[in-house]
Amino acid sequence: MNIIELIKSILENFPKINDICNDIHIDFTDNTNNSYGLSSIGDALLTEDILGNQKRQHNFLLYAVFQSVNDYDRLNNSGVLLELQLWLERQAQHQKIEIIVDDECLTGELEKLTCSNGMLYAIPENNLNSGVQYQLQITAQYEIER
Repeated sequence: MNIIELIKSILENFPKINDICNDIHIDFTDNTNNSYGLSSIGDALLTEDILGNQKRQHNFLLYAVFQSVNDYDRLNNSGVLLELQLWLERQAQHQKIEIIVDDECLTGELEKLTCSNGMLYAIPENNLNSGVQYQLQITAQYEIER
């Protein structure tokens, strides 16, 4: 399982995911309420030792579409993202990942998850009565062994 598949799997294990989400798509969301989309926005090498073992960081954006008719809905939406953020940050428990580089399978472990900027991102056609899109930035740090 590569880092993108692992983070999607972790998100799918959020205890309240069935209450708030129909499905987690990769790179897009439906324009329907309770739709989530996980977008991979880049991977970076942080450090590398003499043996070729690497510490890497992968960044994601999680988009969520929620109903937003009134302040009560928007407060619940922000509350769910806050709860998800706090839950996610406790999920980096050395879960295994695999990546393929030049036909070689490298293994590693997820070391740390952090989240930031959970916020209202887009209002379609300036209409709060339809679903609005929220965004949460997720950073995954992991190690790859050579």
